[in-house]
Amino acid sequence: MEAALRELGNAGAARRTAERALKKAAEPIRDEWESLVPVDQGDLKRAIKIGRAIKAFQRTSRGQVVKTFVGVDESQDARLHIYAQVQEFGNENNPAQPAGRPAWESKKYEALDRLADDLRTEIMKTAERAARKAARRAARGNGN
Repeated sequence: MEAALRELGNAGAARRTAERALKKAAEPIRDEWESLVPVDQGDLKRAIKIGRAIKAFQRTSRGQVVKTFVGVDESQDARLHIYAQVQEFGNENNPAQPAGRPAWESKKYEALDRLADDLRTEIMKTAERAARKAARRAARGNGN
């Protein structure tokens, strides 16, 4: 898969392709987490999102790394992150009611299998788009 991403020739296109596949692959984990989280008012359940991780695209000694985040989006209410931690791990007044870790444990292999399929599909789509774009450029260059 890495070689196929490199063959796209454009690092930005490769990154976007990998991000799309990662987001699709993360859906089973997010869905399971949402189904396991205890519902009080539903704020925490609605806050579980898939998104771009902080420093999502990095260069390392081994090449480039693309990351995706599955977790609590605290952009609506910063207190949700604290609430999520208490739900997941508990505290002196509240027993733990984990949902994130069990969701990860039960769906990680499904997500990995899905990633392989989705990445293959996204690479093919990106390559097809690049070929169409190159053909249009070639047609304009020939005066057609």
